[in-house]
Amino acid sequence: MENININRDKRLFLCLMLIIVIAISMITFTLFFIIRNSGINLYKIIIKTIILLTIIIIVFLLFLSYLLARLINNKKVPNIFITFLERSVKLIYPVMIFLSSLVNIDKDSIRRVFSQINNKIVILKEPKLNPEDILVIAPHCLQKSFCKHKITGNIDNCHKCGACDISDLIDVCNKYNVKLEIVTGGTLARRLIKDYKPRGIIAIACERDLSSGILDVKKVPVIAITNERPEGPCKNTCVNTRNVEDSIKLFMRRL
Repeated sequence: MENININRDKRLFLCLMLIIVIAISMITFTLFFIIRNSGINLYKIIIKTIILLTIIIIVFLLFLSYLLARLINNKKVPNIFITFLERSVKLIYPVMIFLSSLVNIDKDSIRRVFSQINNKIVILKEPKLNPEDILVIAPHCLQKSFCKHKITGNIDNCHKCGACDISDLIDVCNKYNVKLEIVTGGTLARRLIKDYKPRGIIAIACERDLSSGILDVKKVPVIAITNERPEGPCKNTCVNTRNVEDSIKLFMRRL
């Protein structure tokens, strides 16, 4: 079922790209129709300039859509286009979120694919980091709400009872000597990133927080891992610690 949902999300993401291209193409056609029926030379010059710009945007979006389709479907993308792809996706993402609201598409579907694209780009960059360069950031909602031992700001307060995934997460990070921090939100996460100055981040959060974090952290590669929410958002969430371990090994090139 999860694979079906992922494939559906990918199709929705690419469909939104196509909708943007079609919308801009219609604008270009309309402007072309206006210019043909206008007798004012200055007006024609302005319209021609706008048409030229929209054609450039269409070509850009078509090429971006081609690269995204290859990346999403695990096909090779030339290294020369990786930086272009990374910057372009971050540029177009807010437009896609806005458009998803207009056409009534679940925003989390777009956010999931955006995070997946980001992770694939990080992999293509082939980072090779030392353990001290890696920071794992996890949300406090991974801890059970009934637990009396609050670990935000001090992971050593965890009694490792095994009721939640925090204990396994600590074990994984200790295994590779990687720093782990539990945060209450984006503000604390940004402060920790500023303090630690990591060269690689593994972020665990919901789709919205992950996509916001990826956009905020501009110069540090982020591997995004979506948490599981069996009891709804922000309460007793879970994480697949195997994905966290694989991400650490990826950053350290131990896969």
